[in-house]
Amino acid sequence: MTLQNAHLVVPPAPRGRIVVVHENRGLEDHIRDVANRLAALGYAVAAPDYLSPVGCSSADFDDNIERLKGVTRDDVASITAHWLAVLGEIAPDTKSAVLGFCWGGGVVNHCATVLEDMSAGVMFYGTAPAAENIPQIKASLQLHYAENDDRINAGREAYLAALSEAGVAHQAHTYPGAGHAFFNDTRADRHHAPSAALAFERVSAFLKEQLG
Repeated sequence: MTLQNAHLVVPPAPRGRIVVVHENRGLEDHIRDVANRLAALGYAVAAPDYLSPVGCSSADFDDNIERLKGVTRDDVASITAHWLAVLGEIAPDTKSAVLGFCWGGGVVNHCATVLEDMSAGVMFYGTAPAAENIPQIKASLQLHYAENDDRINAGREAYLAALSEAGVAHQAHTYPGAGHAFFNDTRADRHHAPSAALAFERVSAFLKEQLG
């Protein structure tokens, strides 16, 4: 497996580590911009190309979406763990978070059930992890949902209830008037500017609380 492909941004004296997980469209400019914004807050950030096992992201989003079906849950956990470790060498003795959108939101939820080196997770409109694995989550979670996102919201209440039952620290926010992928400002058909701005404020505060 090829693991070295990522957008890496490291500010002076980073205060924490963050891995950013892209949407099913692959590693593209929007995700690089998110990584840059988080680095501007003082964090060492890696945005890996999760298509690395099947040939890396291309400019063809439809092709990326199709090829991503060949990337397994074991692959995404391994890639995430690799970059958390790389960032740990760059910023030792810091806490870590994993943040993801859409497909990447599901990766955040899954990684929270299997990775020890994960202090916090920030999920945007991602699928819930397997129910039997939820009690294994040790990270604190911040979960962002769109009001108009029926597919993801179908599993939301059961996931939140399971987190509460398992004693997992979490907060959940739903954004009125927003739809799936509302944070992506490169998609005029999806972007919901007021919700995206509020979400980033909440993410910034959560990361400061969890990572320092």
